[in-house]
Amino acid sequence: MAPRRRRGAGQDAGDDASSETDNTHKNRPPNTAFRQQRMRAWQCVLTPKLIVTIFSILSAIYLGFGAYLTYLAHTVRDIRIDYTDCVKDAPKDQFGPLPSKHITAHFSKPESNFDPMVAEWKTEAVTIQGPDFEDDRILCRIRFNIPEDLNPSINFFYNLENFYQNHRRYVNSFNAKQLLGDAVDGRTINDSTCSPITHDPRGTGKIVYPCGLVANSMFNDTFSNPVLLSVRESTADNETYVMSTKDIAWPGMKDLYGPTKYRLDEIVPPPNWERRFKKGYTEKNPPINPAEDEAFQNWMMLAAVPNFYKLYQKNERDIMKAGQYQVDIEDNFDTTVYNGRKAFVITTLSTMGSRNIWPGIIFLIVGGICLILDVYFILSFFLWKPRKLGDPSYLSWNQPAAPQNHGASS
Repeated sequence: MAPRRRRGAGQDAGDDASSETDNTHKNRPPNTAFRQQRMRAWQCVLTPKLIVTIFSILSAIYLGFGAYLTYLAHTVRDIRIDYTDCVKDAPKDQFGPLPSKHITAHFSKPESNFDPMVAEWKTEAVTIQGPDFEDDRILCRIRFNIPEDLNPSINFFYNLENFYQNHRRYVNSFNAKQLLGDAVDGRTINDSTCSPITHDPRGTGKIVYPCGLVANSMFNDTFSNPVLLSVRESTADNETYVMSTKDIAWPGMKDLYGPTKYRLDEIVPPPNWERRFKKGYTEKNPPINPAEDEAFQNWMMLAAVPNFYKLYQKNERDIMKAGQYQVDIEDNFDTTVYNGRKAFVITTLSTMGSRNIWPGIIFLIVGGICLILDVYFILSFFLWKPRKLGDPSYLSWNQPAAPQNHGASS
């Protein structure tokens, strides 16, 4: 076989050269700007004017947005009352002063007749009538002041401190199929991440529903609706400010839950739910329906930080009048076992939600840094020692060569 000739051979090169020329034309890219890489392009040249313009725009945006967020945060009115020590420190059967260190309030009229930093509390033993039981409980009654009318919507949160819902084992301790309503068998539950809250600790072999550490540790203090006791130095008729526990969870949360298909004789409530189900699950006191229990849905939506707020109830229609109010709390959730604290918060809302000054402060800090850099570049480029833009004398090969010292040869 004849050897193949190189590309570019003359007319006498034979058939091989002719075929190579044809292939060359066939594989050549089209003569277009895109295929031949002749498209127009823009390259950012960081001139002094461009740098100053960029920092001026950034500082204006960040400072303006930061000022707006800070303004929104200061339009929020709220009061937070820490009642962790109520059972231990509050007087019994008669109201006494609640230490002001447990109160945090933000109102525009602190000089009102109703000082928000003044509150009273007491504890009282009561008998609770459940669906199929009676039980003795301790109520913590707290009287507090709202110094100005609050426009809806009014949200009522509970606040926990030093409670780590973000622990790796805790986060995984639930069974999604069980929460959807499936009657998951005991072996599957036992092998799941629900451990150690899987079966009845009394040894009956019944399955815990809902299983896992998250459901077992659900916050179980109960709060009454605030009751208005007095307004503008006159006694009120114990008017109840009605708040609703509906629509307090994200709309899509209910899609993760469903009514259980377990029979009542197959399941028991989690150990920490004993105060709510004294006789276990019965016809009169059946298991919760997670798809309708929005307080449960909020609890199962885990917090990323150890100090968090969760919505308990709200009112989106009525003005909360200035005056003295009372809230009765059934104190069941013990936070002292893990050195935690608990409180309730009544707050209005702004466009950005409840009171949080940190986003505005962060934007103001970033805007301030941009403004300082902007001023520095203005002074540096145009006032102090400006230099000619694109001066080739600053290039390294145009600089005078440094003298070199050569050692004497030996």
